[in-house]
Amino acid sequence: MTTRQTKSANALIEEKPDIQVIAKIETMQRGYVDKWHKHPWHQIIFPFEGILQTRVANSQYVVPHTGILFIPAHTYHESFVMTQTKFIGIYLNPKINIDYPQHTKAVSATALMKELILHINDSMPVMKALDKNVTKLLDVLVNQLINADTYDMTLLLPSDRRLMLIFKTLMGNLQLETTLSQWAKQVGASERTLSRLFTKELGMSFPLWRQRLRIVSSLSLLEDNLSIQEVAFKVGYSSDSSYIYAFKKFIKQTPQQYRNNDYKLSCRIKPEEQHTT
Repeated sequence: MTTRQTKSANALIEEKPDIQVIAKIETMQRGYVDKWHKHPWHQIIFPFEGILQTRVANSQYVVPHTGILFIPAHTYHESFVMTQTKFIGIYLNPKINIDYPQHTKAVSATALMKELILHINDSMPVMKALDKNVTKLLDVLVNQLINADTYDMTLLLPSDRRLMLIFKTLMGNLQLETTLSQWAKQVGASERTLSRLFTKELGMSFPLWRQRLRIVSSLSLLEDNLSIQEVAFKVGYSSDSSYIYAFKKFIKQTPQQYRNNDYKLSCRIKPEEQHTT
C-alpha cells in the first residue's frame, strides 16, 4: 500500500507545464510495488527514510536514505519498497534551459544536495513560470548531481520464482534460521541450484544476502523507540554486538550513528504538504 498525495506527479505536470520544478512527497509501505511507469519530466528520487530497489530498463538500483537516483524524462521504471520508505520526488522540466543528464544515475547524497532538495520542497508556489533564482538553484543541484560520487550497494530483491519465495517468507519472519538445504526442499530445487542462483542474480551467498535483508529491515525499526538490542533480536540476531558489526560493515556506520546522523530529516519535512516552484 502507498500513501499518495491527492494528485499524481504526472497530473501536476499536466496542470502546470511551464513551471520549472515540482516537489512531491510520498510514503510507501514495505512490500509495495510501484509498477512500471514514466514521467514526461526528469525525476530525482530522494528517500529520506527507508530504502527502495528500482528497476530502470535492464538495470536495477538500490536507493537508500543516503542516496539519490536521477531518472531521465520518458524513462520507464518500477520500484519495490524494501522497508517503509518516505521520499521526496523532484520533477524537473526538460524544456527549461538547463543541461540535465541524459542517463539514469545513482549517487551519494551530499549535504548540499539534501539542503537544495529540502529548499525546493519547502518553497512556496512561484507566481510566474520562469524564476531566475529557481534556475540558479537548479543549476547548482544539477552540477552536484553530475559531480557526485556513485555508490555501490548490491541488489536484495531477486527475480527468480524460487528465490522470491524465500525472500517473501523471510521478510515475514526475519528470525528464521532455515538453511539453504532446507529451503531447497521447500521451493523444489537443489541446494546447488539455489546457491548458483544467489551468486548469479544477487552476487552473494545466501547467508550474506539474508544478513543484508535483516540489516535493511532494521532501518525502519531504528526509527522507533526501541533499544539496539531489541532491534537486533527482532531481525534475527542473537546479540546486539553481532548486529552492530554486520550493520557497520554494510551501512558504513553504527546503528546509533544512523539514528543520530543528519540523514534523519523527517522532523524538517511535512509529508502532507505539496509544493510547486
